[in-house]
Amino acid sequence: MADERRTGMRVVGGRGSTAAETGTTSAINKAFTALRLLRASPAPVTVTALAKGVGVAASSAHAILGHLVSEGAVVQLPDKRYTLGPALFHLGASFAAGTPVYRSMWLELGQIANELGVTAAVAVPWDGHHLVLNAHAGGPTDIAVPFGGRIPLAASSWGKVYYGWSGQPVPATLPRYTERSITDRGALIAESTEARSRGYAVDEGEYADEVGGVCAAVTSADGYEGLASLIAPLDRLHELGTDALGRRLAGLASRASLALGDGERVRFFGSR
Repeated sequence: MADERRTGMRVVGGRGSTAAETGTTSAINKAFTALRLLRASPAPVTVTALAKGVGVAASSAHAILGHLVSEGAVVQLPDKRYTLGPALFHLGASFAAGTPVYRSMWLELGQIANELGVTAAVAVPWDGHHLVLNAHAGGPTDIAVPFGGRIPLAASSWGKVYYGWSGQPVPATLPRYTERSITDRGALIAESTEARSRGYAVDEGEYADEVGGVCAAVTSADGYEGLASLIAPLDRLHELGTDALGRRLAGLASRASLALGDGERVRFFGSR
């Protein structure tokens, strides 16, 4: 419509919402609030606690949970508490497997992790964080990257890659995670620029003590898609050779990016 003004994904102005649409939206919002509360809770949750968290009466919370249970999105335990259900994993796994960064390189990245005894991870930007699509430990390690977990956008080599390739501005204020974290905006910009120039970024214990890694961007004809990372204890990282590991990951990311339509990441010998 000519009088509609679009801001992001939301239409501002134009046709007003009907009462039915408003009610449906409210119900969906409440259902997602309940799901997020269950996701954030370290233990199953009671109806009373969910009602308080969602801001509805216990009867309304029970009705919401009943619908979610019927769809498999929530499971009711024998003690009448609730937890997330298998339908969410089914849907989420389909999302992860369908992303360009996952389907273009995950199998080969996992093989490298197995060969070198390090941990591999792929992630995409979402909700102000990197969303971990998958992670695989290639050998005995005490480093766990949570599948479906989130890493802050500016953290370690992941932040350097994100700001180096996404075109997004580096925040004025950067948090400190360890003594080695980069908290100066200018320094992070410089590291991001260097990462883009050489094809990969390095983490020397900047997000977790004594843990480091290398990270590379995966791009397509549409731009930045996500990242791939190899993570290990710092002594193992140095034993393997940070530069050699980074160049190997950068080569894999470049080939994946070429397959996704970004021909700028690979140098061709001869005419195409």
